[in-house]
Amino acid sequence: FGALLMLFPFAWMLSTSFKPRSEIMLYPPTLIPQQFTLENYVNVFDRLDLGRLYWNTTYVTVVKTFIMIYTAALLGYVFGKFRFWGQEVIFYFILFTMIIPFEVYVIPLYQMMVAARLGDTYGALILPHMLSAYAVFLFRQFMFTIPNELIDAARIDSAGEWYIFHRLILPLCGPVLATTISFYFMWNWNDFLWPLIVISSSKRAMLPVALAGFVEQHGTDFGLVMAGATLSVIPVLLLFVALQRYVVQGIALTGLK
Repeated sequence: FGALLMLFPFAWMLSTSFKPRSEIMLYPPTLIPQQFTLENYVNVFDRLDLGRLYWNTTYVTVVKTFIMIYTAALLGYVFGKFRFWGQEVIFYFILFTMIIPFEVYVIPLYQMMVAARLGDTYGALILPHMLSAYAVFLFRQFMFTIPNELIDAARIDSAGEWYIFHRLILPLCGPVLATTISFYFMWNWNDFLWPLIVISSSKRAMLPVALAGFVEQHGTDFGLVMAGATLSVIPVLLLFVALQRYVVQGIALTGLK
């Protein structure tokens, strides 16, 4: 029942994208289109350069997700398997950054990007999001499930720390990697506020920002909006379906010690 409840908005979006405008405003509403049409999708392709938007969004999302996951895995390994002075203080300081809303520091962050001459560039979208406290927490919790004896055995065999991390630890982190990749790919793909602020040219526009242009002040073509939203959600949906089994396993294991 819960799954059906969560799927209903998605089903409604998909259904509305295939309806003509007259049927969208029909009361009582219909879930299955009475007059099936592809006009909304044709209009989306006519009004947007979807190829460019998909490339921009995919490139930024993949690079941001890779950097965030790698730095989080590295820090999770350090905080989970090493002991050093101030370890807990530093870790909780990283966690405390999660309570600061993005809107609080968005203006100074924008000023920093402009001062660094990174305004309206891919770098402005990627650099401020190279670390995620939530992902560090997930990886640290998962590291507790990896036996220390396995790492000690590798060190006895003269393996260096970088070798252990890349060839031993990362292959064992499949579930938490799948979880964080799916989550952060979705969040980065749907990121709206920061690209809206820092990107000014259509050449580097992101897909969610471009789709927001369909919402007009004096009237909205809901069929056009739903068709664009359907096209936007397809990559995220395919990734989540492919990694679903690992996501469930990763969520179950990150709470164990």
